[in-house]
Amino acid sequence: MSNRTLIYFTEFVKKTHRLKPKEADILALRIKGKKLKLIGKKYNVSYERIRQIEKESLTKLMNKAYQEKLF
Repeated sequence: MSNRTLIYFTEFVKKTHRLKPKEADILALRIKGKKLKLIGKKYNVSYERIRQIEKESLTKLMNKAYQEKLF
């Protein structure tokens, strides 16, 4: 993805009301290329939990019911 696309998607993730603030922040950090361990230290959880939160958040964004509300 281009740098502009990454910035747009990061801002979209932060502004969407479908994700909790923690979920949005984790996705934004992962989009920017931050490592799971570093994000885990920030939130005081394991890197595995960060991976799980990331997966759940992406599932929410890809869910058809959510997509219909976005457009």
